[in-house]
Amino acid sequence: MYYNQTQHTGTLVITATNQQLLTAYAHRFLDTFPNALDLVIWSEDELAIPHEKLSTAFQERNAHRPQPRSYKHDAIRFHWKPQAVYRTYNTIDKTQYTSILWIDADTQFLKEIDQTWIDEHIATEHIGSYMGRPNYYSETGLLYFNLKNKHTEQYIKDVWEYYVTGDVYNLQEQHDSYVWDYVRIKQELEYNRKFRNLGVDHKVPGGHIQAHLYGEWFDHAKGQRKRSGISPENTHNLHS
Repeated sequence: MYYNQTQHTGTLVITATNQQLLTAYAHRFLDTFPNALDLVIWSEDELAIPHEKLSTAFQERNAHRPQPRSYKHDAIRFHWKPQAVYRTYNTIDKTQYTSILWIDADTQFLKEIDQTWIDEHIATEHIGSYMGRPNYYSETGLLYFNLKNKHTEQYIKDVWEYYVTGDVYNLQEQHDSYVWDYVRIKQELEYNRKFRNLGVDHKVPGGHIQAHLYGEWFDHAKGQRKRSGISPENTHNLHS
């Protein structure tokens, strides 16, 4: 199951890729992944490295739908993350791990991070941590889930249920950032449940908040940045 076989405790890092994306850019993630953390890789197809298999059921059920107008309406493309988080939660050894940390596979690590770093920069006693952006949907290239909070399971389950039931197509947008936000806000308002906003009070040019918050330690080369593997917004990337 584990790509990184060191078997630490505390936080389990997870990501998802497939063979095409592994060749294109996710190899940078694996080449630079810190030795101090455990990692599970999820994939919908076969990889030449240890991984866990994602279900293609949602993709197959919705293959008949019209081509989405933009990425904001591409539920198939963005359902893998909620599925991976849900499946990890339901298979993880909760006597060994106290949290799950999702990091997008188009990330390259610039410095070593460990459990102490996670505890100082990302961890929370609340349900989870997210990078909120003012007047815009959250950046979900990094998501933290606290397994010790009794409400975390419901949050993860409720997000995934929108895809399982197809109700995601009744929302204004279908990408995972919108759905994570939608369910989070609903739980905050209806049940007064708590989350940690890592991006509070951070208004950054172009919205690449992760480069400004954690660029010293890793570079999330999202979107068109994938090709070069470098975010121009990240002044800490020594390869820029």
